[in-house]
Amino acid sequence: MSFKPDPNRYFSLEYLGTEEIHVTERSDLRVNRRDEHRFGFVLQENVTVTLYSKNKCKTSKVLSGEFFLIPPECDYAIHNEAERAAPLLIIRFHCLPFQHSSSQNRPHIRTQPLLLIEEFQLYSFRMPQVRSWIQDFMSDCGKGEPALVYQLQSHLYAMAAAFMTLVQKPKELEEGLKGYVEQTRQYMLEQYHRDMDIEELARLSGSSSSRFYQAFRRHTGLSPNKFITKVRLDASLRLLANTREPIIDVAHSIGYADEYYFSRLFKKHMGMAPTEFAACAQKKVASLSPVFHGDLSVLGITSQVALKRGWSESPDKAIMQLKRCQPELILTSPISEELHQTLSEIAPVVMLYWKRMSWKERLLEISMHLGVTSVAERWLSYFDMKVENARFHIRNHLGDEPVLLVRAYEEQFRVFGMKRRKMKDLFYDDLQVTPPDLTRHIDTMDATSLTEIAALDCDNVLFLVDKLESEAYCTQLEYRWGQLRKGRNKKHCLFIRHGDPLLYNAAVHESLVDQTVHHFMQYRS
Repeated sequence: MSFKPDPNRYFSLEYLGTEEIHVTERSDLRVNRRDEHRFGFVLQENVTVTLYSKNKCKTSKVLSGEFFLIPPECDYAIHNEAERAAPLLIIRFHCLPFQHSSSQNRPHIRTQPLLLIEEFQLYSFRMPQVRSWIQDFMSDCGKGEPALVYQLQSHLYAMAAAFMTLVQKPKELEEGLKGYVEQTRQYMLEQYHRDMDIEELARLSGSSSSRFYQAFRRHTGLSPNKFITKVRLDASLRLLANTREPIIDVAHSIGYADEYYFSRLFKKHMGMAPTEFAACAQKKVASLSPVFHGDLSVLGITSQVALKRGWSESPDKAIMQLKRCQPELILTSPISEELHQTLSEIAPVVMLYWKRMSWKERLLEISMHLGVTSVAERWLSYFDMKVENARFHIRNHLGDEPVLLVRAYEEQFRVFGMKRRKMKDLFYDDLQVTPPDLTRHIDTMDATSLTEIAALDCDNVLFLVDKLESEAYCTQLEYRWGQLRKGRNKKHCLFIRHGDPLLYNAAVHESLVDQTVHHFMQYRS
């Protein structure tokens, strides 16, 4: 059976050339329309792009490493708010009618540009492999070397395919598929030790395999295969760190029948062999600050001693406990020189000035002292993928609208501002939620009524609520917020659930990102 594409729905693409442009710091660059398509690629910095077509315009933020499409006959402007110049690549191409072999000799008379998409919209998207292609495009000096032209033409089709995948997928996944994806995710988390046939799981979704894979990636930030691999290897970290099981038993207990395959896979992802990790991770660690527990846990390590906050005010009991445990390493927040000397007689002490460093820096510092830096780096790379996925959902639902960040408990509220590092790092920096101007110069602000929060004059609010809080509480809070902001055109009331306490560490940040994505997968603006 042969396949003949419908010439009315598909185009041939003709690569025309590549230009590099630079938008100087804190400035705008406006470019006039042409009769060709252009893919823009942001090499560095984040920029704001505006498309103009007749009496219409579309504006969106485009991040470093993202593509955007400039249709024919559109002016565009690029705004760079950064303190450094923003370099971009502009890849030019034509859309031509798709021709079958029987009609290839017929000349095509182009009276007006053909459009890759009819809709006037500004889309941005990413491609994991694009960084390896950039040098190819940048090396195009217009000489038309056949090998390079064919290679660039191939890249162009791949870019168009990624773009059309974005455009053609519905704005909202079917509710049934959303639910099935969440069930599949939970199944993988709970039953990772079982044999998993990903294609069978896709078939059972009731949608096409490609649609299931797409929905799963949008929900988790990873493909199903990468997700189950991550879940299994995370489980292996805990087993290797906290048990003395042989490698063959560890492999079998997480779903790998071949221990040699598991060992190769582990080393590929973690940068060290399972036996090497076990030797480092089985070191007895005493964590003297609750905030460090969440850093150790993402490395698969459990502290042998876990002291409560304030232990150093009456340290005798804690010192006796440490002596009984005989740890090989002590992690502590800043303590007095005298207490440091006492602890040093028990085991080596690492004093972490955690208020001076980000949680990511602290995670790497802890992993270095344990000899598992590559494991921490791998975890951070997956965290970045999750953040990028969550950022997509936020941009999709909220755009650049400012959002108040408020912790809610009964009738007690706390507004987090840009001076509060714990929340700023995640929501305003990593996830790029737009902060209201009024929060730029505050740390926290406590309030005893929702009316006080509404008086801050921001239509949109993201409430952080305890994971055990009832749905009725959230529903009532949303209703009251809507009444207080009545008459406004647009308002968003969002809820992110969290465990208590909200500590500044790796595990809490990962949980908040997961909850953010989960909320937006269910949310209807």
